[in-house]
Amino acid sequence: PTHPMHDVIIIGSGPAGLAAGLYAGRRDLDTLFLEKESIGGELVNRERIRNYPGFPDGVKGTEFRQSLLESVDVYDPEVTLTEVEAVEPGDPHVVRTTGGAYEGKAVIVATGGADAKLGVPGEDEYEGMGVFYCAKCDGPLYRGETIAVVGGRNNAVTDALLLTDFAERVVLFEEADALPADRGLVEEVEADPDLDVTLGTRVTEVVGEDGVLTGLRVEDVQTGEARTVDAGGLYVHVGVDPNTGFLPDAVDLADDGSLVVDARMETSVPGIFGAGDVRQGSPWQVAAAVGDGVTAIHAAIEHVESADR
Repeated sequence: PTHPMHDVIIIGSGPAGLAAGLYAGRRDLDTLFLEKESIGGELVNRERIRNYPGFPDGVKGTEFRQSLLESVDVYDPEVTLTEVEAVEPGDPHVVRTTGGAYEGKAVIVATGGADAKLGVPGEDEYEGMGVFYCAKCDGPLYRGETIAVVGGRNNAVTDALLLTDFAERVVLFEEADALPADRGLVEEVEADPDLDVTLGTRVTEVVGEDGVLTGLRVEDVQTGEARTVDAGGLYVHVGVDPNTGFLPDAVDLADDGSLVVDARMETSVPGIFGAGDVRQGSPWQVAAAVGDGVTAIHAAIEHVESADR
C-alpha cells in the first residue's frame, strides 16, 4: 500500500526542526512535521535563553518559540501530532507512527534529547517528590525550601540562578574543581547571596522519609569523605540523552545513542539527516540547533532535487 508522500519529513519541532521547516517552506517543498508533544519542543520549558546571539539580555523561551512558529507558519506546513515508532530507509524512506505511515524523499531527525539522570540510588524513587528536571515548571513547588542543583554547565547554572527566585537557598554541586560555565555566568553566581557553589563534590544518593525527599548524600571527589546535606528539592541538569530509541537498526548511532552525522548533518543513510541535540557532538545550545536545522535542510534539498532528476 502506498502512504502519503512528501519531499521532506521533519521529526520533531524544536529549534532544529522549525529552522529546517522555515527553509523548506521558502523552497516550496512539500513538508510534513511529525511531533510527539507540543510544537516548539523544549523551548516551552526554558524560562530564558541567555546565550542566543543577538539577544544581549537573553530571550524568554516562550517568546522565542512564538517568533519561530510565526516565521514557519507563513508557509502553512502540514503538522501531525503523533509518535514516531520507526524509520525504514529506502527509496523513498518510510516513517511509521502510531497514527499511520508516511513516505519522504528526505527525513530530518530533530527529536532532541531527554534530561540525563544522575543514576544514583533514590533518584527514581523521589522523582516528583523532590527530584525534578525542569526548573521553570517545578521550581515554584519548592518555594522557601533549600534546593540542591547538580550540574555546572551554562544551562544548569542559568537554572540555578532562576531557582533563587523561589528557594530560600540554592546549593549547586559540581564534580570539577571549577564551574564549567561561561565567565559571565560564574560572576553572576559569585554575586548572588542566595546561591552557594560546592566544587569537587559528587552526589551519591538521594535520601528521604515518608516518600518525600529530605536531602542528599555527597562525597568529596578527592578525599572520598561523605556527608549528608539537607534539601527540600533536587534539580538535576547533567546533560542530554538523545531521543533515538525509534532508530535502532536504521542508521549508525554513537555509543551514547546520538546520531552519527557528517558535516552536512547526513547520517550513515543518504537522505536521512540529524539536527540539534540528537546528533553526535552537539553543544546542546539553541543557536547550534537552529544552525544544524539550516545545514540539514540545505543538504536535504540537494538530495530531493537529485532524486527528482
